[in-house]
Amino acid sequence: MIKGLGIDIAEISRFRKIYGKHPSFLEKILNTDEIAVFDELHTEKQKMTYLTGRFSAKEAFTKAMGTGLGKIGFHDMSILNHESGQPYIKTDIFTGNIQISISDTDELVITQVILEEV
Repeated sequence: MIKGLGIDIAEISRFRKIYGKHPSFLEKILNTDEIAVFDELHTEKQKMTYLTGRFSAKEAFTKAMGTGLGKIGFHDMSILNHESGQPYIKTDIFTGNIQISISDTDELVITQVILEEV
């Protein structure tokens, strides 16, 4: 049974500007596992798309939970990838199945999260 559905869209340029002015913004959004992946990326485009995607995924997850950001923090979950590249959410907040999709263009990232109760 579906417990929640969340979707988010974010502009990569917005995150490029914020990160350019406040590099510490990275630690606000990403946890240590995610920062390790960020540091391995080679281009600014890859890094900004990754940062925007992780923010968008966390926003979509909190929408699916019905809380929005605030009650659930950015560090309450990790958005990681399987070896195949498929993203997944690692969290203790929700114990059911979590389905996530992250897509991007040169300018936008869109994310959808579906929460399924077991």
